[in-house]
Amino acid sequence: MNSLTPTSPFLDPPPEFTNPRTARICILPVPYDATTTYQSGSRFGPAALIAASHQVELYDEHLQRETYRVGIHTCPALQPNAAGPEAMIEDIRQACEPLAAAGKLVVLLGGEHTVTLGLIKALLQIRSGRPFGVVQFDAHRDLRSEYEGTPWNHACVMARILDWGLPLVQLGVRAWSPEEVARAKRAKVAALTARELLAVRNPLALLDRALNTLPDDVYLTFDLDALDPSIMPSTGTPEPGGLLYYPALDLIERIALRKRVIGLDVVELAPLPGLVAPDLLAARLLYRTLGWATQGKAEKTRRIHR
Repeated sequence: MNSLTPTSPFLDPPPEFTNPRTARICILPVPYDATTTYQSGSRFGPAALIAASHQVELYDEHLQRETYRVGIHTCPALQPNAAGPEAMIEDIRQACEPLAAAGKLVVLLGGEHTVTLGLIKALLQIRSGRPFGVVQFDAHRDLRSEYEGTPWNHACVMARILDWGLPLVQLGVRAWSPEEVARAKRAKVAALTARELLAVRNPLALLDRALNTLPDDVYLTFDLDALDPSIMPSTGTPEPGGLLYYPALDLIERIALRKRVIGLDVVELAPLPGLVAPDLLAARLLYRTLGWATQGKAEKTRRIHR
């Protein structure tokens, strides 16, 4: 937990599957949490997640394959920029843009949620107007116009995404301000609360209707506080009443089956001393998500119609 910089690759697979030229996936750790407003420590999240990933079985028992064989390269951690969050976002954009332009599936490990904006900016740049949407797992709506004197605070991330013209679906939300309700209503943001997703008989039907508001390509951002604190206490703001592990995985699978994931992140892991279960949860959730995001067309079709 005391290290900001991972000392080995995600999963630590055989070296021939980590070559940056041939890897399908590039993981960029971003240990940044300068705008955190409650429990700090997400700057230690990337190193903790990667350390826990070494305990993850390389064979995915659900997908029945070894996803790492598509190639997963872990980039050196991007060092925090003390000039402020806007400068940090630009650093992330510059680091991600050549990777995304080379056809890699770029994955950010945060750090606070602000880091998402750097990869989104890179994708906007290289896609030259080709549409995509954003699917956000989160306890919070993050739609404030500004917070604590800056529009680049972690509580403002989705407001900036709307400013950039991207359609948005929010999943697992359960805490927001009147300002955020008004902004979501104006922008016609599709949102499913954690209570709705856990209470209905068929949450995937609700999700399908929300996904119909998005283009075929989506960016997936997973703030770990979307999960219930009983299984994920290691976040900056562990809101009660969140999603549970398997229901969350079912939602991610449905997204990957219905849409093409063009980039993703896992953010807001704030590791707690002596409590490794949340770190391992985050690592396993990420590996499963990578499996779904990189599955072939034939396998995707089979799973849709199973």
